[in-house]
Amino acid sequence: MAPGGIWRTLAALWLLCGAGAAAQADDAHHIFWEVKGRHNTVYLLGSVHMLKAADGSLLPEALRAYAASKVLVMELDLNAAGADSLLESAGDLTMLPEGQTLAAAVGPQLYAQLLAQARPLGLTADVIEHFQPWFAALIVQQVQLTKSGYDAASGVDEQFALLAQQDHKPIIGLETMDEQLGFFAHLPLEQQRQFLRSTLEDSATAASDTDEVVRAWQRGDTVKLEQLLREGTHDSPELYRLLTTDRNRRWLPKIVALLNGEDNCLVIVGALHLIGHDGVIDLLQHQGFSPQQH
Repeated sequence: MAPGGIWRTLAALWLLCGAGAAAQADDAHHIFWEVKGRHNTVYLLGSVHMLKAADGSLLPEALRAYAASKVLVMELDLNAAGADSLLESAGDLTMLPEGQTLAAAVGPQLYAQLLAQARPLGLTADVIEHFQPWFAALIVQQVQLTKSGYDAASGVDEQFALLAQQDHKPIIGLETMDEQLGFFAHLPLEQQRQFLRSTLEDSATAASDTDEVVRAWQRGDTVKLEQLLREGTHDSPELYRLLTTDRNRRWLPKIVALLNGEDNCLVIVGALHLIGHDGVIDLLQHQGFSPQQH
């Protein structure tokens, strides 16, 4: 797999992760907040990591915030994650231990279901036989979304990373690639099997579900995003906690440190990390800050 494909695979899931919402939907609003620090402003932009080209226009308010910011802060510093480090991480964290196979790890019935969906996508047994179950699930999900027209290059993150590269603007990563891959790689095997099973069961509606998320994001409709999230997390509350609320809380001290600094910053994270109870905006409010939605 090409190095960039690893990030695209992760993006297929991050698109649907986050925290619950409490704000009212408003067509004049975006998933975009401004927070005043002691001497600066920190802007918080909710990203959709994979978009169709027709939906990929960047928000003018976010572009102005980018221009006013000295630093770009993202979940991962895409410009520093070179091919060598990506491939090294992928080899260590996405593959089963030597001598093990995916068929043995998930059992004959689930493996047959996987192959039935993977083969029409061009993913043969030879390609996936040594993947960990979670990674096989994400590969199938990512390829399905790609065939439906979704592309990380049209997503908010990669577009802003490209701007920062062109402008020589520094990027601060809230996490490393090893950390992101590790969220899944360290799941117990039974949880990985369940994640694969759920992904295959939901595959028929994956594209339409993603379309619905994008439409709510475009409207700044945090109420709808909360509803979609609740529907998507009932079966895997532990995975939800691992991928959303735990990460939000780890990011909070870093964002507060930015607010106590001198320079304006644009922070871009998955849209559903920002909204609702235990979302980043809620956590900042509990720290005494007053984020203003635009």
